[in-house]
Amino acid sequence: MGRPRQVLDEDILEAARACFIEHGASVSTETIAARLGVSGPALLKRFGSKRELLKAAFGVAKTPPWLGLMEQGPDERDLREQMREVAGAIDAFFRKMVPALAVLREAGITPEDMRGKDGELPPPARTYETVAGWFRRAQEQGRLRGGDPGVMGGMFLAGLQYRHFLAHITNQTVPPEEGDPWVDRMVDVFWHGVAPEQKGDEKERG
Repeated sequence: MGRPRQVLDEDILEAARACFIEHGASVSTETIAARLGVSGPALLKRFGSKRELLKAAFGVAKTPPWLGLMEQGPDERDLREQMREVAGAIDAFFRKMVPALAVLREAGITPEDMRGKDGELPPPARTYETVAGWFRRAQEQGRLRGGDPGVMGGMFLAGLQYRHFLAHITNQTVPPEEGDPWVDRMVDVFWHGVAPEQKGDEKERG
């Protein structure tokens, strides 16, 4: 008898995400396991239950993977290029997460589930504070105009997630990442609103 196939957790989570989005929250663990070439009980042994597998697959109560890009910096590189880098990572995240919302609702995942452990800053709040902190540091470096960094951060996040939510509720398709100019265009428009003020701008207001 051959040795059981070794499957990495990330392989399991990737297959589970695809199956949950394709079939809904009611998809069986056997269906997910078949895609991986393992048994259903093997998945449950790894994650405890199908509900815990679903939560792990969609990162429920976890900080988004792109947040590390904004916890430090901005660095000395061109600030607009750094915005594009972060915006691309956030856009890729929402491409995966927004289609999962219907699955999470079907599975009965509640706002309490999304908040995480008691005593810890909920991931959505940590996300907002981290993004606002990035814009505040850019202001302190003299690389952005004055204004509320929390407002800047909120607008930046909202601008990136809106089209994915709109596509989700209208049953439309967002163009593939490759060759899609939307993120670059969004950052360019946003930049014109937050770029350092020029002397001419000050005179016009005066």
